[in-house]
Amino acid sequence: MKLRSYYKLVIPLLLLTSILFPLTVSAKLSYKTWFVDETTGRVLNIQALYVPKGTIGYGDIDIPIQGPSDLYIGKDDQVYLADTNNNRIVVFNADGQFMRSIGDAEGKGVLNSPEGVFVTDEGVIFVADTGNKRIAVFDQEGHYERGYEKPESSLLPGDYHFVPSKIVVDKRGVMYVVVKNSYQGLLRMNEAGQFTGFFGSNKTELSLLTRFKNKILNQKQLEKEVANRPGAIENVTQADNGFLLTTSSGISKGQIKKLNAGGKDAFLNKSFVEDQLIDTAIDSDNFLYCMSGQWGEITVYDPYGNVLAFFGKLDKGASQQGVFNYPTSLAINSKKEIWVADSSLNLIQIYSRTTFGEAFLHATKLYIEGSYEESKAYWDVIVKQNGMLDLPYKGIGEVLLQEKSYGEAMQYFQESYDAEGYSESFWSVREEWIRNHFVNASFLFIVLIVLLRWMYKRYRVRMRNRVQSPALAKYLQEIKDFWFVMLHPYEGFYRLKERKISLLMLAAIILFVIGLRLLSIYGMGFIFHPYDLGRVNVLLEVCLLIVPWATWSISNYLVSTVKGGEGRFREVLQASTYALVPYVVLMTPAILLSNLVVLEERIIVDALIYVMWIWIAVNFFIMTQVIHNFDFLEAGKNVGITIVTISVIWIFTIILSALSYNLFDFIKQIYREVTIYV
Repeated sequence: MKLRSYYKLVIPLLLLTSILFPLTVSAKLSYKTWFVDETTGRVLNIQALYVPKGTIGYGDIDIPIQGPSDLYIGKDDQVYLADTNNNRIVVFNADGQFMRSIGDAEGKGVLNSPEGVFVTDEGVIFVADTGNKRIAVFDQEGHYERGYEKPESSLLPGDYHFVPSKIVVDKRGVMYVVVKNSYQGLLRMNEAGQFTGFFGSNKTELSLLTRFKNKILNQKQLEKEVANRPGAIENVTQADNGFLLTTSSGISKGQIKKLNAGGKDAFLNKSFVEDQLIDTAIDSDNFLYCMSGQWGEITVYDPYGNVLAFFGKLDKGASQQGVFNYPTSLAINSKKEIWVADSSLNLIQIYSRTTFGEAFLHATKLYIEGSYEESKAYWDVIVKQNGMLDLPYKGIGEVLLQEKSYGEAMQYFQESYDAEGYSESFWSVREEWIRNHFVNASFLFIVLIVLLRWMYKRYRVRMRNRVQSPALAKYLQEIKDFWFVMLHPYEGFYRLKERKISLLMLAAIILFVIGLRLLSIYGMGFIFHPYDLGRVNVLLEVCLLIVPWATWSISNYLVSTVKGGEGRFREVLQASTYALVPYVVLMTPAILLSNLVVLEERIIVDALIYVMWIWIAVNFFIMTQVIHNFDFLEAGKNVGITIVTISVIWIFTIILSALSYNLFDFIKQIYREVTIYV
């Protein structure tokens, strides 16, 4: 009785607990989703934008799918699949249930290996009947109406093979056909089946070797060369606004084109991340979804062709939901679900958008449209779920900029590494500061100048009446020489040749230059360094400054010794060190100004830095001429040979380092093998 009473008490409590605190069971996805920040180049693993929803294929149809080639989703979300190996078009409803098949009945409408399908708003079905080398047209019930074979036209090449693989039809009834292995572009036909020209062809890519051959070979020799033709279009999709999206594979630019009615590419032949693309789909918000044949990834682009994220996985030996074997086509419905056909697995995989993906892409849409205030609520949700993304901070920064919260907007733009937004906010902050503090700042500046002049005069009087030690006098003279070289390089280097500069002074100059270099990294204005400073390799940055100076000193001395130069190594070293005086003099104001200017005024700081490097280069040339007693031409030859010597030293050092690493790794592997068996 006690046990029964115990169960009566415990079981209801367990049921109540399961209702109030349900267990969440989540299966690990077979792939990862990556966000691409085009501003900084960072790639971050983020929450899934899309997750597998289900599959269609195994046991869903009486005759299983075999080698699907193309997908099309109509306005009513009905799905049309080119079931190539079964010689038919399969129609599914929005839930993926089989409705009917087209083209597998006897008669003129029998299809042969169809590879493309398109449906108009009126429900007319156009099929790229690849095996029959024609375009077959069916009504919305699947009854055959007519067919289009190769058009008769004198404008078509005589050896042109009309083997259609994909097709779209615009609102005027004009057909745009992807013809296999056709480098001329899309073949365009009107409703009467007449050829009206080629459309949207790719550009020919000329390699350096091809350009060289075109320069040196004559016409007969060029005729024997293999023709360099543009890449063929592999797929075509039509957007709701009438633009045509062509997909090409194996080219480095223009893999995706967004063509208007005149054939002009809205993406301006830009280079996309992946060059082995299979198909492109576009949703109602004009986001692009591109399928990679090499990696099996679906890449999401914004309406301007900028990459946002990618996800998916290719594994030809796997049979797992969310993993592709041989994807051939993708399409997207009104629910923003992605349908992907796989000709190896002989099925369709369906992906649904997650709540995070919906918030992220909707916020991005609003941001692109300029609806910053409306997007703020979505960005706040995204930041709470993933604070590593930069785009939400940029969106919130735009909202704050509109609200005239300029200081806070600057912080968000800096967090998102957005130099343009930061500059716009800083302009307003600076303008307000000048308006409120200009008079006081001007007065303080004048007082500071007067005070510094008075202190300098007092210092000169005290130093004139003070007996200096020889060591201090020597250091002060070396400092004066440092500034003298700045304005009088020829006379300055002649003075250095006659003096023995202390190693302490040389070391102090180099350390000061290194300090300025570090300050230029961490103290430069944000618009000059809009990236994560935590990722800067400080040692590398220092080496990039000091190693060229050191190898110049060594190489210049070695070359000059062989070429009859008079300078000793110490003279070369101290002159090369003093040649860096423009870095000290000009980098300091450049750092200060970088924190005061906006993007439109950046040219001031850039010009200052360019002048600095040119001045340093001139100093190195003059020191070579003066220290080694060369004339102008001899100095020029010496500098050229010195640069070649520097290159040889660097190449030799790199090769030696690589060989040393391989030797060390070889010894390490031998030691590991010995320890295993001994």
